[in-house]
Amino acid sequence: MQRYQVAARTVNADSVSAFYTGTATLFEPGIPPIVSRDSIRAFMASFPGVRVEIATATADTIEIHGSTALYWGSYFEKLEFPGQPVSEQHGKFVAEWVRQADGKWLIERMYRIPLPATPPAGTP
Repeated sequence: MQRYQVAARTVNADSVSAFYTGTATLFEPGIPPIVSRDSIRAFMASFPGVRVEIATATADTIEIHGSTALYWGSYFEKLEFPGQPVSEQHGKFVAEWVRQADGKWLIERMYRIPLPATPPAGTP
């Protein structure tokens, strides 16, 4: 997951999509599921000029069941899209990693669940 986060910070669609299986599904809020490595690559490439200031993933729980690993955690991102104010996003996620025949682990499914921004201190 640490290597995935490094790739995510580069905003390189080829590097990020290489972490997914050919049949992977990426579930992002508010849009239909993105199915296949090629579709994930195209989705990642659809953000030209975005700059990632921070992208972190923190494990809450990791479960391993044979050749499947479930990585439950929290994420935080600070992004800058051209012509827009800096955006901060945080939430929960679960990534289902599957061990390939060559021993490499790839993501089969990734779910992201954004959480609302924390209200300023003193707000009722």
